[in-house]
Amino acid sequence: MIIRRYLSQQVLGATVAVAFVLTVILMSGRIIKYFGMAADGRLDVSLLTAVLVYRLPGFLELIVPLGMFIAILLTFGRLYLDNEMAVLSASGVSQAQVILHLAVPVVLVTAAVAGTSFYVTPYGNAASERLFAEQAARNTFDLIKPGRFQPVGGRILYVGELSPDKRELRDVRLFEERPSATGPALQLLVQAERGRREPDPVTGEPFLFLEKGSRHELLPGSAAYRQLHFDTYRMRLPPPEAVETLTKIRSYSTPEIIALRATRPDAAGEWVWRVSMPLLVPVVALLAFSLSRVNPRQGRYLKLLPAILLYLSYIVGIAAVRNAVEKGRLGGSEIWAVHVLYLALALLITNAENLRLLRRRLRSAEVAA
Repeated sequence: MIIRRYLSQQVLGATVAVAFVLTVILMSGRIIKYFGMAADGRLDVSLLTAVLVYRLPGFLELIVPLGMFIAILLTFGRLYLDNEMAVLSASGVSQAQVILHLAVPVVLVTAAVAGTSFYVTPYGNAASERLFAEQAARNTFDLIKPGRFQPVGGRILYVGELSPDKRELRDVRLFEERPSATGPALQLLVQAERGRREPDPVTGEPFLFLEKGSRHELLPGSAAYRQLHFDTYRMRLPPPEAVETLTKIRSYSTPEIIALRATRPDAAGEWVWRVSMPLLVPVVALLAFSLSRVNPRQGRYLKLLPAILLYLSYIVGIAAVRNAVEKGRLGGSEIWAVHVLYLALALLITNAENLRLLRRRLRSAEVAA
């Protein structure tokens, strides 16, 4: 009981610490990306925290197994370095018993990853997708940054200044390209002193009303040129996208994925990924335990880099099968071969010393005979 409690505390504590550090590192890159989107006017800064919270479970389902993998490597590497594993072995605690003592933290982490993969991550992805869709359906001018060229409904918009309430544009430049089936695309440039967004009184569709400006039309490679001056100019804006319908398969709930996996390859690939995440935990835990054995003279960090590369190869194998399933080249059952392969590798490394002893005994028996 004491050994089980000691090992559980060491492994879980190290798992939380490593997962926290990895989360901070990886989320920093995502934060930089979202800040870039906010600077380009594609994301409202006030929504940044919500987007990060919704996307966090998708990171955790990969980070937590890696955190446990590194935690077991470091914990048992220290135990071998301090000769504590030798003391346990001399006290009659076998290698199999030590592995059984790891069952509690492994089961807890497996349950947490399963809940995240099957329920929390899809919910977060769906909420994030709805958030982006709702933002796209908001007032077009809410995300306009003065002095920047920004895409708006297939056009490029430049605004010199915004009114304090963000309802009126000033010094407007709007560029549009209209493709032609017979020749080069028609280039349109609209300039106006002011602009505002108003709905059509009959249909309610959003329109951009421009005041006191000019419209220029030109055709590349041709001398044809038209210029039109106006007091008011009305331009239809794209209607807001519906936010009820989810478009990304990762945002679908697990029951929906199960119902669709027989008819849609992308759903089958998503199911392969969600099932693999909890199965990954016990396999990498056993793999980490088998790789943690080090000589006290070598140091516990000797096998850290090769072990992490082996872990990454496991993730790449799962992702490769998922990609092949999504493209229709595999049926999905091949994922079990990946898990069985790494489980067999973990068992082989764990019992390598016993296999060497068995081989020596067989040789001794042959020599004696």
